[in-house]
Amino acid sequence: MKSRANSVGRRIRLLCYPLSLAVVITGMPVPVAYAQEKPRNLLEMLFGVQRQTVKEPRPTVKKQRTTRKKAPRRQGTSSTARNRAPAAAPVAPAVAKADDARKILVVGDFMASSLARGLTDSFASNAHAVVIGKANGSSGLVRDDFYDWNDALPKLIESEKPDLITIMLGGNDRQAIRHGGASQPLRSDLWTQEYEKRVKSLVALARENNLPLVWVGQPSYQSDRMSVDMTFLNGVYQKHATAAGGEFVDIWGGFADASGAYITSGPDVAGQQTRLRNSDGITLTPAGIAKLAFFVEKPIQRILGLPTDGGAMAVAPEEALPQIVAPLVNPGNATKLAPVAFSDPGFDGGEQLLRAPAEPAKPNVDPSPREKLVYSGLPAPSQEGRADNFSWPQTTP
Repeated sequence: MKSRANSVGRRIRLLCYPLSLAVVITGMPVPVAYAQEKPRNLLEMLFGVQRQTVKEPRPTVKKQRTTRKKAPRRQGTSSTARNRAPAAAPVAPAVAKADDARKILVVGDFMASSLARGLTDSFASNAHAVVIGKANGSSGLVRDDFYDWNDALPKLIESEKPDLITIMLGGNDRQAIRHGGASQPLRSDLWTQEYEKRVKSLVALARENNLPLVWVGQPSYQSDRMSVDMTFLNGVYQKHATAAGGEFVDIWGGFADASGAYITSGPDVAGQQTRLRNSDGITLTPAGIAKLAFFVEKPIQRILGLPTDGGAMAVAPEEALPQIVAPLVNPGNATKLAPVAFSDPGFDGGEQLLRAPAEPAKPNVDPSPREKLVYSGLPAPSQEGRADNFSWPQTTP
């Protein structure tokens, strides 16, 4: 009986231990973090059952919408403005023209109108030349019912009294011509016959009073067929202008590549790459107009004897000039040459004109030291003071 009572007492003590432990734990101070939670029961504290807690959503703060003001659009930033051709070089300030300034009459179509503007800028600082532009942009030699140059030119000569006439036509003449009461297609035999007749008549009117004539050819165009037709017309102009004693200015190479094809950009009068033609492939940019005038300005100055912008320049007689370059000799006999820089244009053919005929080789009259040694067995004379000079000095008896 006694042992049974002891065992019951042990069981009671074992049951009291957890109860006392629970009392101790619940009597401990509660952390601040658990103060807001639901109190745990005995089973949760003994077996550690995890409770799911629901987190309160964080308060959302609405952001105020800010409206951005669009920057004002800048003017002139369109693709057309970005691709705009660069302007030509600044024009020299105009000067007052002299009373006896030579008058240059420019007639023709839309290309002649551009030429007149370019020549006006070129001769702006020259007091001895004045440009008179009388071009009609839509005119030509085919549609004489619209504008007849053979009738208008004598009247312009009478009213303006020019000292030189410059003609540039052909850009509007790629169309059928009226001949014999019928329309003749472009570049047919009858078309060519009638067109040459009108060109010849216009040249004769310009040369009637022995006025100098400068006929300017047409440049290449973006259309291949138009370029072919312009090549044909340039041949007609050159034939009749030169036959009457006038001068034909070929500008084709200035607006074409090395093969003669059309180019949009190329070197300007200063040699810098720039846009020469507008997007239509026909008209010229300001830089192209300046280049066109550059080609025509030179023969006009030469024919009229115009002084340069700085006036006549005094030239010293040839005898008074210092001998800068060694006299020309046979290259095989040359002992000294003028100094030449590595960037000299002569190394790259810069002293020869494009498409210029090659100069025939000059006969070698004075044999070179190599020829004397090979053909005659004569060695070259020793140069005094050089290391290879083994000759004994001559002594006087």
